[in-house]
Amino acid sequence: MSLFSVVSRFIYGPSHLSRENEEQTYTEIPHPPSLPILGNVHQIDHNLPAASFRLFARQYGEIFSLQIPGSRILNINIHRLTMEVLDEKRFHKTVGGGLLELRGLVGDGLFTAFHGEETWAIAHRILTPAFSPAQIKGMFGDMMDIISQLVLKWERYGDEYAINPAEEYTRLAFDTVALCTMGHRVNSFYSDSIQPFVVSMGDYLLEAQRRLRLPQPIKPFVSTAKWDADREAMNKIVTKVISDRRKSGTNRGDLLDLMLNGRDSKTGTSLSEENIRFQTTSGMLSFITYELLKNPAAYAKVRNEVDSVLKGEPIRPEHLNKLPYITAVMREGLRLHSTVPIFAVEAIDDTALLNKYFIQKGTHVLLQIASIHRDPAVYGDDAELFKPERMLDGKFEALPPKAWIPFGNGARACIGRAFAWQEATIALATIFQRFDLVMADSSYDLKIKQTLTIKPDEFYIRAIPRANVAPLIIGKHIKENLPMPKPLQPTTNSSKNDAEGKIMVNVLYGSNTGSSEAFAQRIASSAPLKGFTARVSTLDSASGHLSPNSPNIIITASFEGQPADNAGHFVEDLSNLSGSELKGVPYAVFGCGNKEWVLTYQRVPRLIDEIMEKRGAERLLERGEGDAAGSEFFDAFDAWEAKLWTTLGELYNVQPSEEVKVEDNLDIEVLGRGTERATSLRQHNTGLGKVVQNYALTTDSAQEKRHIEIQLPDNMTYSAGDYLAVLPTNPASSVRRVLKHFNLSKETTITINAKGVTTLPTGRPVSLWEVLSGYVELAQPASKKNMETLIEQAGDEIKDELRALVSNYNDSIIKRRISVLDLLSTYPALPITLSTFLTMLPAMRVRQYSISSSPLWNPSHVTLTISVLNLPSLSRPADEPFLGVASNFLADLKPGDLVQVMVRPSPTMFSLPVDVGTPIVLFCAGAGLAPMRGFIQERAMQKAAGRSDVGEILLFFGCRDPEKDYLYSKTDLEQWVKMGVVDVRTAFSRNSEKSEGCRYVQDRILHDAEDVKAMYRKKAKFFTCGGSGLASGVREACVQLLEKDSGSREEAIEEFKRLQKERYATDVFS
Repeated sequence: MSLFSVVSRFIYGPSHLSRENEEQTYTEIPHPPSLPILGNVHQIDHNLPAASFRLFARQYGEIFSLQIPGSRILNINIHRLTMEVLDEKRFHKTVGGGLLELRGLVGDGLFTAFHGEETWAIAHRILTPAFSPAQIKGMFGDMMDIISQLVLKWERYGDEYAINPAEEYTRLAFDTVALCTMGHRVNSFYSDSIQPFVVSMGDYLLEAQRRLRLPQPIKPFVSTAKWDADREAMNKIVTKVISDRRKSGTNRGDLLDLMLNGRDSKTGTSLSEENIRFQTTSGMLSFITYELLKNPAAYAKVRNEVDSVLKGEPIRPEHLNKLPYITAVMREGLRLHSTVPIFAVEAIDDTALLNKYFIQKGTHVLLQIASIHRDPAVYGDDAELFKPERMLDGKFEALPPKAWIPFGNGARACIGRAFAWQEATIALATIFQRFDLVMADSSYDLKIKQTLTIKPDEFYIRAIPRANVAPLIIGKHIKENLPMPKPLQPTTNSSKNDAEGKIMVNVLYGSNTGSSEAFAQRIASSAPLKGFTARVSTLDSASGHLSPNSPNIIITASFEGQPADNAGHFVEDLSNLSGSELKGVPYAVFGCGNKEWVLTYQRVPRLIDEIMEKRGAERLLERGEGDAAGSEFFDAFDAWEAKLWTTLGELYNVQPSEEVKVEDNLDIEVLGRGTERATSLRQHNTGLGKVVQNYALTTDSAQEKRHIEIQLPDNMTYSAGDYLAVLPTNPASSVRRVLKHFNLSKETTITINAKGVTTLPTGRPVSLWEVLSGYVELAQPASKKNMETLIEQAGDEIKDELRALVSNYNDSIIKRRISVLDLLSTYPALPITLSTFLTMLPAMRVRQYSISSSPLWNPSHVTLTISVLNLPSLSRPADEPFLGVASNFLADLKPGDLVQVMVRPSPTMFSLPVDVGTPIVLFCAGAGLAPMRGFIQERAMQKAAGRSDVGEILLFFGCRDPEKDYLYSKTDLEQWVKMGVVDVRTAFSRNSEKSEGCRYVQDRILHDAEDVKAMYRKKAKFFTCGGSGLASGVREACVQLLEKDSGSREEAIEEFKRLQKERYATDVFS
């Protein structure tokens, strides 16, 4: 026996998780490696334990054990085991961990009482009548009273105010509980600050979670001053409520009266004041709001149901059972986001689960609700998705017993669930009747904050009052002195005076990668030059609010035929119109797309354009199209924008501004030559990641590929297949070229005052190096609009040369990658000022890179596998290469460097199957291996954890030479092949004799046709990642394989289209 085993047995006792006797051999319960004394505590995220437990479940499967100081606990993750563990003849509820810490506050309350504790039974018998159907229905008026206060506050704050729904729903829930059960008005909505009880409770729960991690011998030595102060503050408030009720002599027949005066029918005893406490949660409403905003179709169904049932009137009790879709939404929301993610039971006697896993008497077992509620055996392969329809039309009732357990189980289940259900139904119906909700930050993806419950973190919305809604009749106690919010800081910089008296152009965009947003920004920046003013916002923010009095300019894209994340609600609402609701609304549409996606190219822009015209809107000019895969993407937009301004000028009789010209749109004052540079975060949700390692994967003679490991910012999580968005800076050599041209030092400081909308830092001194490095794109090819500006400013001797370039624009500018900076270097006599130069440049964009790791390897670190773009310049001397902005930025990072990053989720299709046993086939070349490496690593971690249900992986990988650029061939891939995780099929384009004569991936697919078809018959999921050439080659090879079986190319193409919809995902990059 090893020293580690001896120490472990001394601390934890002998293991009973694997046991053999005369009758039965039991399976050992898997567990992660542990440390002496600490056990597995170091592997649990202290801020978000629930995320760690989900990762353990993905890695170890249906059951696993953890060693915690002082105990060993089992964790259940699937429904089959749940059925047995929730058998109250074999297991009973146990109080431990955080709940045990809470006994110092609530004593032996309903949810903290030990099993068999008499006080629980007394409290349960006394209080259960307070939550009878009749009593709950009688609380309807008080619930409406409180929700009306929330509505009034949101209406007064206006549609530009960023609302934190978790805070607002906490106010709602706290005030509702206090009024309905205790007759006490908290009036949380009359103050900007959070009610002191709620603040103390939040801090107390955080401390309870922190203390949970402390070894028992250490706890007596840890300061409890704040802990004690919070407990005293809460007890003081509740004691006052109790005292006031006793003094009043009134009898409302509510929960508080039962607490004070009720007698147990069995023992005749009453509750002590220590038992008279209450708790509540706002998590359910917060998560439901998030999920509906992320799922436009479900959002629209909720709103349509509310409108059809309530018919413009406030909700009444008789409406509650006529809202089946809201009921389904709530059930599905609680399935995915049970606000209490874990509850614990204890084995009454020695027992065995599934006659397979031995459980000793007294063992604590945690039911991991988040994993159980996502069991694909119950909820299917789409269990991770929010689909209220799975709870409709008898499907909820048909679920197996114990498959949906957000309120607990059996006798110890939550007695207030009917109260919470009615409150949430009233709130959702009322809010959706009166407001259109939008994300305050359209790029937000769910972050979790955990105390002993979970809520969304850093989640903000805007509530836009809906038109033609009847005034809400509110209770007589509602006051008119709600505080007004502090004004929001503007998200863009614009001169107020410049906008006065000018026609507003509403520029609306739908964008995931930033191209449509950049085009929208260009229109807004040009507005003052054309005699207009502009505002820029997402399409979702304009859903249901298109202006008939101002032109609405729409710039949007399609992503696999679907709207951008910040355009889904707009498209859904538009699709549900049926009359002439948009009559007279002026609009124009420009669509961004990629012709490599033949089936869905321009689908969303075309759909928007057609529906708007059909519903009465007035098209200002023909829809524009830009193909991001082509060479004239920016040129197409420039041409369309020119037509747009001509049309708008004629329609509104507006002439271009004489005061604002291109060269002085930005008024720049050079202030000095300091070295200080302000730090500006230019993207929402970015945080500072730290570089851990950065090394080359290829030899010097091959195109450079690098492996970069980055520690994520706190509370940022990811899944295999996700992207890391990086905010880069321009190469220093490019910045120096600008400074050289304008004869300025790198220490130059400037102040920018903008007369239009701009993304540049305005109104403060800023280092010019910072502006040139981080705010503008220096390498992007000059647009035709840029060329027009240069020609206008050029002298006669240069004009003809510039016009010649424009006449052969694609070959002379696009293919040679000629930027504005290149042109200034070629023609230094061009009289272009610094302000004109900056005005001509597009804003710096984030770049997305596929993450090449799995959180099962490290949940707080990601790796990138990138190709570094370093090519001979086609416009400059040979010693000045063309450098890819982001790839060279990343390549130059050193360990310890900080970089602004954010995780962006991959499309739903481009993710591992929920069922870990589903086989997968991966097609990729070069750096396209990145997401595939993450997928393989995840399954390798699962297999290393002892899981026997891990599905096969067949990897097709292409590169040039096995000795030069075969990525990870001697490290990860070699190890994973030996483990039996992956079968690798290679294609070496420059050394094909070492890859069965196959030069490209598509050649290897045809060569190994029988293996590919075998995986197809096994219902494998297929993934492709790489350039457009790889994607089209793989597509053609797959069609050929299908054609050989069907005998018809047409049938093969149709079968491949079906495959694309069901189990074929692609990620194509330029």
